[in-house]
Amino acid sequence: MTAFIYPCKGAKLSFSPMTRDFARIIADTWKYPPPYDFYDATADPEDYEEFVNPEQWPQKFWQVRCEEDLIGFFTAAPIEDGEAYEISLGLYPDLTGGGLGLKFVLAGLETLAAECSPSRVVLSVAAFNERAMKVYERAGFRAIRTYSQPTNGSVYEFVEMELLVSRF
Repeated sequence: MTAFIYPCKGAKLSFSPMTRDFARIIADTWKYPPPYDFYDATADPEDYEEFVNPEQWPQKFWQVRCEEDLIGFFTAAPIEDGEAYEISLGLYPDLTGGGLGLKFVLAGLETLAAECSPSRVVLSVAAFNERAMKVYERAGFRAIRTYSQPTNGSVYEFVEMELLVSRF
């Protein structure tokens, strides 16, 4: 993996279907620094199995590249009879906090809109992850509720956020 000084500056991000091999690379090797290690796929055995097992993948599961480099993943699963989609995403650990987040989120939303035309998009983010919430807010999401969920061997607080299609 290439270390980027200015990640993908001016380069177009490309989305293609996830493969089992790349899902394993992400799940097994991407390690985030604390407190973001909460997002390591290996932090929760159930989450890990969902990530590496194609039979459990959401309807849309993309690998994201900047030129030839794998830099992230983006998933989308229909909810509410396909009127809305729930997304999840992740950037290569060395790229987090470096200013690529908004470009990454917007490119994922554009890809989703082109393929699925949702009326609404929702996501959940750990409540401690203020950095990610700021990016989502800049992309047009707004917080709609806070809830507790068991994961990673404990119970954590999450914030559910939504984006109406007319806003992106």
